[in-house]
Amino acid sequence: MECQTLQQLQEYLLKHLGQNSVETRRRYAQSLLRWFFNDGLDGLLHRVWLVYQDEAILSDLLRWSFLEQEEIMGATVAQALFPLENGIAIPATYFDKFLSNHLGDEPPEKTRQKLKINLKKLGFLERAKGKPDRLTPVVPQKTSFLILLHHLFAAKSVRTVELRHLFANSFWKFLGYKSEDAVRNVLREADAAGVIGKYVVADQLEQVTTCFTLAELMERKVRL
Repeated sequence: MECQTLQQLQEYLLKHLGQNSVETRRRYAQSLLRWFFNDGLDGLLHRVWLVYQDEAILSDLLRWSFLEQEEIMGATVAQALFPLENGIAIPATYFDKFLSNHLGDEPPEKTRQKLKINLKKLGFLERAKGKPDRLTPVVPQKTSFLILLHHLFAAKSVRTVELRHLFANSFWKFLGYKSEDAVRNVLREADAAGVIGKYVVADQLEQVTTCFTLAELMERKVRL
C-alpha cells in the first residue's frame, strides 16, 4: 500500500520474499506483478481493497486474476473441473489426459504436479496421501461477482449485457460458480436489491442491465 510505482513494489518484494536465492525472489516478484498488477499499481485489486477492506472479496479476486493470467490453470478450472460435481473423486489420470489434449503433447511431470498443488492452494482440490483427489466447493462472495460484472462489462458506462456473452467469459467459473443457474440466482438477488438496473428474461432474450459504472459501484461501496 505504501509503494508508489510498480518498480518500488518489485524492490519491496525482492527484499521481503522468503526465498534464499535472489534469482528465485526476482522470478516470484515478477510473477506476482503479472498475476495481480497487470493493470498497474492502482488497478482493480488495489482499488477493491481500499474500498472494501474485505479478505474474502480480495481472495475471490486474487483467484480470478491468477487464473486469468495463467492460461493452463484457467483452462483446467473452466474446462476440466467445471463439469464435475463437487465431492467427486478424480481419477489419477484425469488431469494427465486433459493436459495432453490441451497441450497437444505429453505434459512434463513437473507441470502435472504443480497444477495439482496450485489447484489445492486455490481451494478446488482436497488432496490426501494415498487417496484420490476430490473436488471441493469454492464458495465466492456475491459482491465479488458484482464487482467483476461491472469491471468486465460496465467499467466506463452503464451497459446492457446478454447473458450468453456473460457466460462466454470464464470469470464466474474462476470465482467458483458451478452452473449458469447459480449465476442467474445472483442476478435475481441483485435485481431485487436494486444494485443492478434490471435482469430480464423474455422469450429468447436474457440480459442484465447495470445501473452503475464500476467507479460508481465502488464509490457507494455496494455489497450483495
